[in-house]
Amino acid sequence: MNSSYYQNQINRLEKDIADLQKKIADENKKEIDKNKQIDSVHRTINKNTSISTLNSKQRQIDGYQKDILNCRTKIASYQKSIATKSAELGKKRQELLKAQQSEQKKLQDDQLKFQKKLQSEIEIQKRHLETLIAQNYSTQNNKLVSTEDIPEPTKQYDFFISHASEDKDDIVRDLAEALRNNGFEVWYDEFELKIGDSLRKKIDYGLSNANYGIVIISPSFVKKNWTEYELNGMVAREMNGHKVILPIWHKITKDEVLRFSPSLADKLALNTSIHTIDDIVENLKNL
Repeated sequence: MNSSYYQNQINRLEKDIADLQKKIADENKKEIDKNKQIDSVHRTINKNTSISTLNSKQRQIDGYQKDILNCRTKIASYQKSIATKSAELGKKRQELLKAQQSEQKKLQDDQLKFQKKLQSEIEIQKRHLETLIAQNYSTQNNKLVSTEDIPEPTKQYDFFISHASEDKDDIVRDLAEALRNNGFEVWYDEFELKIGDSLRKKIDYGLSNANYGIVIISPSFVKKNWTEYELNGMVAREMNGHKVILPIWHKITKDEVLRFSPSLADKLALNTSIHTIDDIVENLKNL
């Protein structure tokens, strides 16, 4: 059973106990009221009270005492039910704790597996990038590379924007234009890609020649293969000791980022839910 199952049972038991405690309080109030009624009857009896009236009042008192006994019987029954449910509540809380510990261990195991998988992919991408850089350097020296493989002249970028295409209209296009309007060189696919270009080569070139990589992390981003390719390339550069990745969260929660990449969730990020494009640009100016 998962923790939600036990939590629901605990909530039900706690409600049952609270209802029983209220019933006990109601019966205690009834008992107090009946004792007051008995006292009231006693105060009406004096030496002039006739035998018939006295007998009538005694029957009245007997009725109140019977009601009091009934209240006490109910209270005892409610208290017994509370004791039973409290014992059951204690067991359910222990079961909840065990379920939570089991779920936490599973989450940690899943995160560890993901980190190992990510580390393996990063190593592969790192070797791939190193090979590309070495090939580009070698072909440049031997003048054997075409203008399609390495743009001429070589261009340096302040920022490479990694994003999912679904986020272009929401945030990415406006951010890219705002950065360019503030004098930054920006690698953004709508600025750089032309018909017939090799997407992989252009991305590799942008990643290799950008000072920073802005990563727009969104629900769409974490599902894309190309964005993961770009992110792995940036992580490979960071492993050489350079701060590269600048995360911006867009319509995504910390738990979602944590499931995608625990190491990425640990980075200080800007968030479009609280930062405007102008705020983001100002923060990037301070790098």
